[in-house]
Amino acid sequence: MVGMNLNLQSQAVTRVCFDAALTVLTSGDCELRVETEAVLQVSAGDHVSFDPESPGVAAPHLVRLARDVITEAEVGRAGVLVIEFESGTKLAVRPNEEYEAWGLVGPKGRRVTCMPGGEIAVWSGE
Repeated sequence: MVGMNLNLQSQAVTRVCFDAALTVLTSGDCELRVETEAVLQVSAGDHVSFDPESPGVAAPHLVRLARDVITEAEVGRAGVLVIEFESGTKLAVRPNEEYEAWGLVGPKGRRVTCMPGGEIAVWSGE
């Protein structure tokens, strides 16, 4: 599979939550959960890696995503998720060998999950 658009363009981030994962809710009723290490590019060349269970230095940047608008959200080869925001911030999540790296739940039960090892599972819902 080469490139899959998650159709999140123009959706605003309505909430950013931290628990055992990083959860991002959007104005289009989508919920993204990041469960393994991710990289946040906050400005040209400035990258912050973080573990969702303890985001540390990335936390203030992640909180700033609230009210930011998604310009692109794609799954690349091997299950890498890349989300770009109007502010210029980019979030990238690579697959994990042992765990589900990330999952997206949309309206009407649509789900996209990055399985261990990078395989993408899609449920269309309805």
